[in-house]
Amino acid sequence: MDNDNLTYALMNASSDLAVIIDLNGTLLEVNDAALRRYGLERDKIINHSLYRLLPSDYINFRKVYIDIVLQSHEPHRFEDEFNGFSYHACIYPLINNKTNNIDKLAIFATDKTIFKKNEDLYIKHSKILSTVQSPMAFINTDLTVQIVNDVYCKYFEKNEKEIHGESIEKLYGAKTYKTILKKQIDNCLKGNTSSSQDWFTFPDGIKRYMLMNFYPFFKNSNTVSGIVINSTDITKMKQMEDELKKLSITDQLTGIYNRVKFAEALTDEINRLKRYNSGLSIIMFDIDHFKKVNDIFGHDVGDEVLKKLSNLVHEYIRDTDIFSRWGGEEFMILLPHTKITDASNLANRIREKIENKYFKGPNTVTCSFGVTEYTMDDSEESYTKRVDEALYKSKHSGRNMVTVL
Repeated sequence: MDNDNLTYALMNASSDLAVIIDLNGTLLEVNDAALRRYGLERDKIINHSLYRLLPSDYINFRKVYIDIVLQSHEPHRFEDEFNGFSYHACIYPLINNKTNNIDKLAIFATDKTIFKKNEDLYIKHSKILSTVQSPMAFINTDLTVQIVNDVYCKYFEKNEKEIHGESIEKLYGAKTYKTILKKQIDNCLKGNTSSSQDWFTFPDGIKRYMLMNFYPFFKNSNTVSGIVINSTDITKMKQMEDELKKLSITDQLTGIYNRVKFAEALTDEINRLKRYNSGLSIIMFDIDHFKKVNDIFGHDVGDEVLKKLSNLVHEYIRDTDIFSRWGGEEFMILLPHTKITDASNLANRIREKIENKYFKGPNTVTCSFGVTEYTMDDSEESYTKRVDEALYKSKHSGRNMVTVL
Protein backbone atom coordinates (compact mmCIF):
# COMPACT_ATOMS: atom_id res chain seq x y z
CA MET A 1 0.00 0.00 0.00
CA ASP A 2 1.51 3.39 -0.94
CA ASN A 3 1.72 6.32 1.48
CA ASP A 4 -1.33 8.12 0.08
CA ASN A 5 -3.53 5.04 0.38
CA LEU A 6 -2.19 4.30 3.85
CA THR A 7 -2.81 7.86 5.00
CA TYR A 8 -6.38 7.76 3.64
CA ALA A 9 -7.00 4.43 5.37
CA LEU A 10 -5.76 5.87 8.66
CA MET A 11 -7.99 8.92 8.23
CA ASN A 12 -11.09 6.77 7.77
CA ALA A 13 -10.23 4.45 10.66
CA SER A 14 -11.68 7.01 13.06
CA SER A 15 -14.93 8.88 13.55
CA ASP A 16 -12.83 12.02 14.06
CA LEU A 17 -12.90 14.61 11.29
CA ALA A 18 -9.76 14.62 9.13
CA VAL A 19 -8.50 16.45 6.04
CA ILE A 20 -5.19 16.78 4.20
CA ILE A 21 -4.27 20.09 2.55
CA ASP A 22 -1.29 21.41 0.64
CA LEU A 23 0.57 24.52 1.77
CA ASN A 24 -1.84 26.74 -0.15
CA GLY A 25 -4.84 25.34 1.68
CA THR A 26 -6.06 23.16 -1.21
CA LEU A 27 -8.02 20.12 -0.02
CA LEU A 28 -6.23 16.95 -1.14
CA GLU A 29 -8.20 14.45 0.91
CA VAL A 30 -11.23 14.48 3.24
CA ASN A 31 -12.38 11.54 5.35
CA ASP A 32 -15.93 10.24 5.42
CA ALA A 33 -16.65 11.57 8.92
CA ALA A 34 -15.98 15.16 7.81
CA LEU A 35 -18.11 14.76 4.70
CA ARG A 36 -21.02 13.42 6.75
CA ARG A 37 -20.73 16.17 9.36
CA TYR A 38 -21.10 18.97 6.83
CA GLY A 39 -23.21 17.20 4.22
CA LEU A 40 -20.57 17.67 1.54
CA GLU A 41 -19.74 15.63 -1.55
CA ARG A 42 -16.10 14.68 -1.85
CA ASP A 43 -15.81 15.29 -5.59
CA LYS A 44 -17.14 18.83 -5.19
CA ILE A 45 -14.58 20.00 -2.63
CA ILE A 46 -11.38 18.05 -3.45
CA ASN A 47 -8.80 20.34 -5.13
CA HIS A 48 -10.68 23.37 -3.85
CA SER A 49 -9.44 25.69 -1.12
CA LEU A 50 -10.29 24.83 2.47
CA TYR A 51 -10.51 28.53 3.18
CA ARG A 52 -13.52 29.04 0.91
CA LEU A 53 -15.47 26.85 3.34
CA LEU A 54 -14.63 29.18 6.23
CA PRO A 55 -16.09 32.61 7.03
CA SER A 56 -13.67 35.41 6.19
CA ASP A 57 -13.05 36.28 9.84
CA TYR A 58 -11.89 32.69 10.49
CA ILE A 59 -9.25 32.48 7.79
CA ASN A 60 -6.37 34.63 9.08
CA PHE A 61 -6.66 33.22 12.58
CA ARG A 62 -6.42 29.61 11.32
CA LYS A 63 -3.49 30.52 9.08
CA VAL A 64 -1.60 31.49 12.24
CA TYR A 65 -1.91 27.89 13.45
CA ILE A 66 -0.61 26.63 10.11
CA ASP A 67 2.33 29.05 10.25
CA ILE A 68 3.24 27.70 13.70
CA VAL A 69 3.45 24.16 12.29
CA LEU A 70 5.43 25.27 9.22
CA GLN A 71 7.99 27.06 11.39
CA SER A 72 8.29 24.46 14.16
CA HIS A 73 7.87 21.26 12.09
CA GLU A 74 5.87 20.01 15.09
CA PRO A 75 2.14 19.20 15.53
CA HIS A 76 0.01 22.01 16.97
CA ARG A 77 -3.11 21.32 19.04
CA PHE A 78 -5.82 23.86 19.75
CA GLU A 79 -9.49 24.30 20.62
CA ASP A 80 -11.71 25.57 17.81
CA GLU A 81 -15.34 26.47 17.13
CA PHE A 82 -17.12 26.52 13.77
CA ASN A 83 -20.79 26.70 12.77
CA GLY A 84 -21.86 26.13 16.36
CA PHE A 85 -19.59 23.11 16.85
CA SER A 86 -16.64 22.91 19.26
CA TYR A 87 -13.55 20.88 18.43
CA HIS A 88 -10.27 19.68 19.82
CA ALA A 89 -8.05 19.95 16.75
CA CYS A 90 -4.50 19.10 15.70
CA ILE A 91 -2.48 20.18 12.62
CA TYR A 92 0.22 17.64 11.75
CA PRO A 93 3.11 18.25 9.30
CA LEU A 94 3.70 15.65 6.57
CA ILE A 95 7.35 15.70 5.49
CA ASN A 96 8.54 14.79 1.99
CA ASN A 97 11.22 12.09 2.35
CA LYS A 98 13.09 13.34 -0.72
CA THR A 99 13.26 17.05 0.15
CA ASN A 100 12.91 16.87 3.95
CA ASN A 101 10.43 19.73 3.66
CA ILE A 102 6.80 19.91 4.70
CA ASP A 103 4.62 19.62 1.60
CA LYS A 104 1.27 18.66 3.14
CA LEU A 105 -0.64 19.18 6.38
CA ALA A 106 -3.03 16.73 8.05
CA ILE A 107 -5.78 18.28 10.20
CA PHE A 108 -7.71 16.17 12.70
CA ALA A 109 -10.65 17.34 14.84
CA THR A 110 -12.58 15.68 17.67
CA ASP A 111 -16.11 16.96 18.21
CA LYS A 112 -16.45 18.33 21.76
CA THR A 113 -19.67 20.25 21.19
CA ILE A 114 -21.82 18.29 23.57
CA PHE A 115 -19.35 18.75 26.41
CA LYS A 116 -19.20 22.51 25.94
CA LYS A 117 -22.95 22.98 25.80
CA ASN A 118 -23.83 20.78 28.76
CA GLU A 119 -21.17 21.50 31.40
CA ASP A 120 -23.64 22.86 33.96
CA LEU A 121 -26.18 20.15 33.22
CA TYR A 122 -23.58 17.47 33.95
CA ILE A 123 -23.43 18.64 37.53
CA LYS A 124 -27.14 19.30 38.12
CA HIS A 125 -28.66 16.35 36.28
CA SER A 126 -26.99 12.94 36.43
CA LYS A 127 -29.40 11.51 33.86
CA ILE A 128 -28.22 14.00 31.26
CA LEU A 129 -24.64 13.28 32.31
CA SER A 130 -25.16 9.58 31.62
CA THR A 131 -26.15 10.22 28.00
CA VAL A 132 -22.61 11.38 27.21
CA GLN A 133 -20.55 8.65 25.57
CA SER A 134 -17.33 9.58 27.38
CA PRO A 135 -16.44 9.21 31.08
CA MET A 136 -17.54 12.23 33.12
CA ALA A 137 -17.28 12.89 36.85
CA PHE A 138 -17.75 15.58 39.48
CA ILE A 139 -15.44 15.61 42.50
CA ASN A 140 -15.64 17.93 45.48
CA THR A 141 -12.80 19.87 47.07
CA ASP A 142 -11.72 16.94 49.26
CA LEU A 143 -11.14 15.09 45.96
CA THR A 144 -13.78 12.42 46.43
CA VAL A 145 -16.10 11.42 43.59
CA GLN A 146 -19.68 12.71 43.92
CA ILE A 147 -21.30 12.17 40.52
CA VAL A 148 -20.32 9.94 37.59
CA ASN A 149 -22.02 8.89 34.38
CA ASP A 150 -22.63 5.35 33.15
CA VAL A 151 -19.60 5.37 30.84
CA TYR A 152 -17.32 6.34 33.74
CA CYS A 153 -18.63 3.34 35.70
CA LYS A 154 -18.05 1.09 32.69
CA TYR A 155 -14.43 2.21 32.29
CA PHE A 156 -13.66 1.42 35.95
CA GLU A 157 -15.83 -1.73 36.08
CA LYS A 158 -17.68 -0.43 39.14
CA ASN A 159 -21.24 0.71 39.77
CA GLU A 160 -22.12 4.24 40.86
CA LYS A 161 -22.47 3.30 44.54
CA GLU A 162 -19.00 1.74 44.56
CA ILE A 163 -17.43 4.85 43.05
CA HIS A 164 -19.37 7.46 45.03
CA GLY A 165 -17.25 8.83 47.88
CA GLU A 166 -14.04 7.17 46.68
CA SER A 167 -10.95 9.35 46.44
CA ILE A 168 -9.75 10.20 42.95
CA GLU A 169 -6.24 9.11 44.00
CA LYS A 170 -7.43 5.63 45.02
CA LEU A 171 -9.57 5.28 41.91
CA TYR A 172 -6.73 5.99 39.46
CA GLY A 173 -3.89 4.73 41.62
CA ALA A 174 -1.32 6.74 43.56
CA LYS A 175 1.30 6.77 40.78
CA THR A 176 -1.12 7.95 38.09
CA TYR A 177 -2.57 10.54 40.42
CA LYS A 178 0.82 12.02 41.35
CA THR A 179 2.36 11.97 37.86
CA ILE A 180 -0.65 12.93 35.72
CA LEU A 181 -3.65 14.23 37.65
CA LYS A 182 -2.43 16.12 40.72
CA LYS A 183 -0.97 19.12 38.89
CA GLN A 184 -4.15 19.59 36.84
CA ILE A 185 -6.44 19.21 39.86
CA ASP A 186 -4.39 21.62 42.00
CA ASN A 187 -4.53 24.19 39.20
CA CYS A 188 -8.28 23.70 38.85
CA LEU A 189 -8.86 24.21 42.59
CA LYS A 190 -7.30 27.66 42.11
CA GLY A 191 -10.10 28.47 39.65
CA ASN A 192 -8.32 27.66 36.40
CA THR A 193 -9.47 25.38 33.60
CA SER A 194 -6.83 22.75 32.93
CA SER A 195 -6.26 19.79 30.60
CA SER A 196 -3.85 16.93 29.99
CA GLN A 197 -3.33 14.01 27.61
CA ASP A 198 -1.80 10.70 28.58
CA TRP A 199 -2.05 6.91 28.44
CA PHE A 200 -4.18 5.22 31.09
CA THR A 201 -4.56 1.51 31.81
CA PHE A 202 -8.07 0.70 33.01
CA PRO A 203 -9.25 -2.36 34.98
CA ASP A 204 -10.11 -4.20 31.75
CA GLY A 205 -6.40 -4.13 30.93
CA ILE A 206 -6.86 -1.91 27.86
CA LYS A 207 -4.59 1.10 27.46
CA ARG A 208 -6.39 4.21 26.28
CA TYR A 209 -5.01 7.63 25.38
CA MET A 210 -7.30 10.08 27.16
CA LEU A 211 -7.78 13.82 26.76
CA MET A 212 -8.86 15.04 30.20
CA ASN A 213 -10.35 18.48 30.81
CA PHE A 214 -10.73 19.84 34.34
CA TYR A 215 -13.28 22.60 34.93
CA PRO A 216 -13.64 24.45 38.26
CA PHE A 217 -17.22 24.55 39.58
CA PHE A 218 -17.90 27.73 41.51
CA LYS A 219 -20.24 27.92 44.52
CA ASN A 220 -20.08 31.67 44.03
CA SER A 221 -17.92 33.97 41.96
CA ASN A 222 -14.84 33.39 44.13
CA THR A 223 -15.18 29.95 45.71
CA VAL A 224 -14.45 26.67 43.93
CA SER A 225 -16.75 23.99 45.29
CA GLY A 226 -15.70 21.15 43.03
CA ILE A 227 -14.23 20.01 39.72
CA VAL A 228 -15.86 18.64 36.59
CA ILE A 229 -13.63 16.03 34.93
CA ASN A 230 -14.46 15.57 31.26
CA SER A 231 -12.54 12.76 29.54
CA THR A 232 -12.41 11.89 25.86
CA ASP A 233 -10.89 8.71 24.46
CA ILE A 234 -8.63 9.94 21.66
CA THR A 235 -6.68 6.68 21.28
CA LYS A 236 -7.40 6.44 17.55
CA MET A 237 -6.23 10.02 16.96
CA LYS A 238 -3.06 9.34 18.96
CA GLN A 239 -2.41 6.14 17.02
CA MET A 240 -2.94 8.00 13.75
CA GLU A 241 -0.53 10.72 14.87
CA ASP A 242 2.04 8.13 15.90
CA GLU A 243 1.68 6.31 12.58
CA LEU A 244 2.05 9.56 10.63
CA LYS A 245 5.05 10.48 12.75
CA LYS A 246 6.56 7.07 12.03
CA LEU A 247 5.96 7.54 8.31
CA SER A 248 7.59 10.97 8.41
CA ILE A 249 10.84 9.64 9.92
CA THR A 250 11.04 6.24 8.19
CA ASP A 251 12.57 5.36 4.86
CA GLN A 252 9.77 3.58 3.06
CA LEU A 253 11.98 1.16 1.11
CA THR A 254 14.26 -0.18 3.84
CA GLY A 255 12.13 0.47 6.94
CA ILE A 256 15.02 2.18 8.75
CA TYR A 257 15.11 5.84 9.79
CA ASN A 258 15.42 8.57 7.19
CA ARG A 259 17.54 11.70 7.09
CA VAL A 260 14.94 13.74 9.00
CA LYS A 261 15.13 11.42 12.01
CA PHE A 262 18.93 11.33 11.85
CA ALA A 263 19.09 15.14 12.00
CA GLU A 264 16.76 15.21 15.02
CA ALA A 265 18.75 12.51 16.81
CA LEU A 266 22.07 14.18 16.04
CA THR A 267 20.94 17.44 17.66
CA ASP A 268 19.66 15.59 20.73
CA GLU A 269 22.79 13.49 21.15
CA ILE A 270 25.14 16.47 20.78
CA ASN A 271 23.19 18.31 23.49
CA ARG A 272 23.39 15.21 25.71
CA LEU A 273 27.12 14.86 25.00
CA LYS A 274 27.74 18.45 26.11
CA ARG A 275 25.99 17.73 29.43
CA TYR A 276 27.56 14.36 30.22
CA ASN A 277 30.79 14.40 28.16
CA SER A 278 30.27 10.89 26.82
CA GLY A 279 31.54 9.74 23.43
CA LEU A 280 29.58 10.21 20.22
CA SER A 281 30.70 8.70 16.90
CA ILE A 282 29.30 8.42 13.39
CA ILE A 283 29.76 5.73 10.77
CA MET A 284 28.92 6.71 7.19
CA PHE A 285 29.04 4.14 4.40
CA ASP A 286 27.77 3.52 0.91
CA ILE A 287 27.61 0.60 -1.49
CA ASP A 288 30.50 0.35 -3.92
CA HIS A 289 29.53 0.53 -7.62
CA PHE A 290 25.84 0.43 -6.77
CA LYS A 291 24.95 2.10 -10.06
CA LYS A 292 26.26 -1.01 -11.86
CA VAL A 293 23.93 -3.19 -9.79
CA ASN A 294 20.94 -1.14 -10.96
CA ASP A 295 22.17 -0.94 -14.55
CA ILE A 296 22.94 -4.66 -14.90
CA PHE A 297 20.28 -6.32 -12.74
CA GLY A 298 17.57 -3.66 -12.62
CA HIS A 299 16.21 -1.39 -9.89
CA ASP A 300 14.10 -4.16 -8.34
CA VAL A 301 17.25 -6.13 -7.56
CA GLY A 302 18.93 -2.93 -6.39
CA ASP A 303 16.04 -2.30 -3.99
CA GLU A 304 16.35 -5.82 -2.61
CA VAL A 305 20.07 -5.27 -2.04
CA LEU A 306 19.32 -2.11 -0.05
CA LYS A 307 16.71 -3.90 2.08
CA LYS A 308 18.84 -6.97 2.75
CA LEU A 309 21.87 -4.86 3.61
CA SER A 310 19.78 -2.75 6.01
CA ASN A 311 18.52 -5.87 7.78
CA LEU A 312 22.07 -7.19 8.05
CA VAL A 313 23.42 -4.00 9.62
CA HIS A 314 20.57 -4.00 12.15
CA GLU A 315 21.91 -7.27 13.56
CA TYR A 316 25.18 -5.63 14.62
CA ILE A 317 24.04 -2.35 16.17
CA ARG A 318 22.37 -1.51 19.49
CA ASP A 319 18.79 -0.43 20.01
CA THR A 320 20.10 2.98 21.08
CA ASP A 321 22.02 3.50 17.81
CA ILE A 322 20.34 5.52 15.06
CA PHE A 323 20.62 3.79 11.69
CA SER A 324 19.30 5.84 8.78
CA ARG A 325 19.34 6.00 5.03
CA TRP A 326 21.17 9.18 4.17
CA GLY A 327 20.19 9.11 0.50
CA GLY A 328 20.41 6.69 -2.40
CA GLU A 329 22.91 4.00 -1.39
CA GLU A 330 24.42 6.06 1.47
CA PHE A 331 23.77 5.22 5.13
CA MET A 332 24.57 6.74 8.52
CA ILE A 333 24.90 5.14 11.95
CA LEU A 334 24.89 7.47 14.96
CA LEU A 335 26.56 5.82 17.96
CA PRO A 336 25.87 7.45 21.35
CA HIS A 337 28.36 6.79 24.18
CA THR A 338 30.88 5.40 21.68
CA LYS A 339 34.53 6.33 21.25
CA ILE A 340 36.16 6.31 17.84
CA THR A 341 38.10 3.05 18.38
CA ASP A 342 34.90 1.11 19.12
CA ALA A 343 33.15 2.80 16.20
CA SER A 344 36.00 1.84 13.86
CA ASN A 345 35.90 -1.76 15.07
CA LEU A 346 32.15 -1.91 14.50
CA ALA A 347 32.53 -0.46 11.01
CA ASN A 348 35.08 -3.14 10.12
CA ARG A 349 32.85 -5.93 11.46
CA ILE A 350 29.92 -4.65 9.40
CA ARG A 351 32.13 -4.25 6.33
CA GLU A 352 33.29 -7.87 6.62
CA LYS A 353 29.77 -9.22 7.18
CA ILE A 354 28.49 -7.39 4.10
CA GLU A 355 31.41 -8.58 1.97
CA ASN A 356 30.76 -12.21 2.96
CA LYS A 357 26.97 -12.06 2.53
CA TYR A 358 25.27 -13.47 -0.56
CA PHE A 359 23.07 -11.00 -2.46
CA LYS A 360 20.77 -12.24 -5.21
CA GLY A 361 21.89 -10.71 -8.51
CA PRO A 362 25.36 -9.32 -7.90
CA ASN A 363 26.23 -12.23 -5.51
CA THR A 364 28.66 -10.09 -3.54
CA VAL A 365 28.47 -6.48 -2.42
CA THR A 366 31.10 -4.33 -0.74
CA CYS A 367 30.86 -1.02 1.06
CA SER A 368 33.20 1.86 1.83
CA PHE A 369 33.15 3.41 5.31
CA GLY A 370 34.04 6.65 7.02
CA VAL A 371 34.23 7.02 10.82
CA THR A 372 34.68 10.04 13.06
CA GLU A 373 34.05 11.14 16.64
CA TYR A 374 32.47 14.40 17.80
CA THR A 375 34.76 16.99 19.36
CA MET A 376 33.68 19.94 21.46
CA ASP A 377 34.88 22.28 18.70
CA ASP A 378 32.51 20.69 16.18
CA SER A 379 29.26 22.00 14.79
CA GLU A 380 26.74 19.59 13.31
CA GLU A 381 27.88 20.68 9.86
CA SER A 382 31.61 20.19 10.51
CA TYR A 383 30.93 16.84 12.16
CA THR A 384 28.94 15.36 9.28
CA LYS A 385 31.29 16.94 6.73
CA ARG A 386 34.27 15.20 8.33
CA VAL A 387 32.68 11.75 8.21
CA ASP A 388 31.74 12.41 4.58
CA GLU A 389 35.40 13.24 3.87
CA ALA A 390 36.45 9.98 5.55
CA LEU A 391 34.06 8.03 3.31
CA TYR A 392 35.41 9.90 0.28
CA LYS A 393 38.95 8.80 1.15
CA SER A 394 37.84 5.17 1.43
CA LYS A 395 36.20 5.28 -1.99
CA HIS A 396 39.24 6.85 -3.62
CA SER A 397 41.74 4.56 -1.90
CA GLY A 398 40.44 1.29 -3.28
CA ARG A 399 36.95 0.95 -1.72
CA ASN A 400 35.78 -1.79 0.67
CA MET A 401 37.71 -0.23 3.52
CA VAL A 402 37.28 1.93 6.63
CA THR A 403 38.84 5.38 6.96
CA VAL A 404 38.95 7.14 10.33
CA LEU A 405 39.25 10.92 10.62
